[in-house]
Parts: sequence; structure tokens; C-alpha cells
Amino acid sequence: MKRIWALALTAGLGCVDLKESYPDWRYYSMEVVRTGASRTGDTKAVLRVRRFSASQMYDGREMVTRTGETTYESDYYNVLFIPPAVQVGELTRRWLQGSGLFGHVVGSGSSVGETQTLEGNLVALYGDYRNPDAPNAFIEVQFVLVNVAADPVSVQFQKTYRQEIPVEKRDPAMLVKGWDEGLRRILLALEEDLAKGSLGLERRGSSPPPSTANTKSQ
Repeated sequence: MKRIWALALTAGLGCVDLKESYPDWRYYSMEVVRTGASRTGDTKAVLRVRRFSASQMYDGREMVTRTGETTYESDYYNVLFIPPAVQVGELTRRWLQGSGLFGHVVGSGSSVGETQTLEGNLVALYGDYRNPDAPNAFIEVQFVLVNVAADPVSVQFQKTYRQEIPVEKRDPAMLVKGWDEGLRRILLALEEDLAKGSLGLERRGSSPPPSTANTKSQ
């Protein structure tokens, strides 16, 4: 009798499609590309973009959504392909490399000696779903530019930028597009701030890219 029940149970399990019982994992990647002409900056400056850090809540690959004033959720099945702080750091390096403000822009693994370093911290990255009818993609990044060629080493620039980008609906793909647009505006504002005369990174007569940013910063 026990054998009959075991055979029946095995046959029953064989009819269950476990793949249909659970949703598939979906992987996403942020993408921001700088457009427009490069500036004429300091050709002797070498910027090293260090590996970015992230606040503990946002150092994982799972997408985070805010559903209430003090409640957050992580999406186990919709994740970023690589950790978000790593993505933001690499996109920042590529952006500044194309800006022309520095002679060279290198990553942490380069053996080239630097004159300045850029440190970054991903303060927040989530979908703000507190209002179901008006979802937003929220991103906040802090940058610190350090002049390592100075004696003593000194902080040359420090600023935190944040963006809230409306998205059409609560959808992972649209949320990533919102983060892309928010980061694009942040990097455009960062470039403009670094190019200001007080930092001495941009030479007179250069042409910055057209600005469409509306970045809230502190």
C-alpha cells in the first residue's frame, strides 16, 4: 500500500511544472551616454574615479521600492545585472572621460598616477510608489573631488545631487529608464559645477554641451 501511494505521489509531482510556479529572474542595466562637444580642460590633470560606495539599503542588486513613509520593499525577481554603485561609478567615469575636463580619466585598477580623485556614494536609489497614480524614480548621489597633488591633500569639491523622475507606471523597465534620466541630469550638473572657474578645470573659450538639467542639489 505504501508503495502504491509513493508511486501516485511521484506521478503527481511529475505533472507539476515548477517553472510556471515561480516568475523568472529579470536583469536590468543602467545606461547613460554623454552627448555634445567636449570641453577644453586641463590636459595635465589625471582623474582617478574610485570605486563608488552605497548606503546599506541600496548596496544589493535587488530593486528597492518605497511604498510608505517608513516602508520599503525589495524585488527578488527584478535585479540589476551588477551592483548599482558599481554601475553609477563606471557611468560617471565614462561621462567625465568624454567631458574633456581632464587630460585622462582612469579607474581604480590603473597604474597611472593621478592628480585628483573622485569619490562617490550612492545615497539612495529606489522607486517611489507612495502615490500609485504618480510613481517616481528617485536617485541621490554624493561626489567628493580630492586634490591629491596638493600639499597637504585637500577636498576640492563636494556636493550631493538628487533627482525625482516621473515614470508612467509601476514597471521595472520604466523605473530603470527613470534612473537613467535622473543620473544623466546629475552628471550634467556635476560636469557644469566642475567646469566652473573656481576649480580651474575648464579653459576659457570652450563650448559646454547644451544643458537641459533641472537638478535639485544640496
